Amino acid sequence: MKFKLIKAAVSAALVLSMTGCYFFPAEEELLEPPTVAVEDVAYSTYTARIKTIEDKITASGYVTSKHEYEASFPESGGTIKKIYVTPGQFVEEGELLAELDTGDLEYLTEQQRLIVRKAALTANSSQSAMLDYEMEQNTLKEYERRLANSRLYAEMSGQVCFTESLKPGSSVTAYKTIVKIVDPENLFIKYTSNSLKAFRLNAEVTITVGGEDYPGYVSKTPTDVIEGLYDEYPALAEDTESIFCEFTDGLPSFLTIGTVADISAVSAVHENAVVISKNLVKTDGDRTYVTILDENENKKEVDVVTGIQNATEIEIVSGLNAGDKVVVR
Repeated sequence: MKFKLIKAAVSAALVLSMTGCYFFPAEEELLEPPTVAVEDVAYSTYTARIKTIEDKITASGYVTSKHEYEASFPESGGTIKKIYVTPGQFVEEGELLAELDTGDLEYLTEQQRLIVRKAALTANSSQSAMLDYEMEQNTLKEYERRLANSRLYAEMSGQVCFTESLKPGSSVTAYKTIVKIVDPENLFIKYTSNSLKAFRLNAEVTITVGGEDYPGYVSKTPTDVIEGLYDEYPALAEDTESIFCEFTDGLPSFLTIGTVADISAVSAVHENAVVISKNLVKTDGDRTYVTILDENENKKEVDVVTGIQNATEIEIVSGLNAGDKVVVR
């Protein structure tokens, strides 16, 4: 009996040893991790180059006249009868420009003159007659004042550059410009802005009008004026918000009031300068730098010293050489 138990145990052990693979799975083979090819990073660059750069100031002004007259009615409430002139028309001093509709005021004025003459004949006969005469004179003066204020006359000879768009019967406002007259032989360029740049007095400038360039000079700044040039025009001399420029060689024949004109002045010129695009220069506190690609095509920040600049380009005095590739992005 004991022998049979031992034999059974041995048999069970053999079975377990032969079937062990069903209870302990074989170890799986490890795979190599996948590899991803790293693409080269492409940078957009700007190549520093040698060129001449100018420190240039440019501004837009307009053609205007030193001598002008703005005609307006001194009182409100009237209505336009007619404006007798048009823009571009030449007028003489004293010429009628516009008038108000006054109804029968002109007739009443003539009648009042006769009444005054009649009252004058008996004015010395009594105190009452003298008072009547003075009352009639006052009435005449009022009629004449109203008649005078109803008409606008040119106070200078020149060219009409503006007329208000008013139809007969339109109401007028006191001191609103109805007609503007200018001297077309006395023109200059005026530049007014809240951010006036440093145009120097007497500096040479280029005046660009109608696509053509003309030599000129700065005749007045907000703080200074060429002595004696505008003595006849005190309002211009006292202007503290504008820069004036005069033409050096006389006026172009086609100039008209209000035409846009560009003025530009060069304050410095550097030849053989290392130049890059202005927007590539960065600042961080007191540091000024650019990002370049080194000989291994790696990005690298380098400190630079800048020089003169214009609207789009800047001079690099040190820190860059011609041919260096500056990273745009």
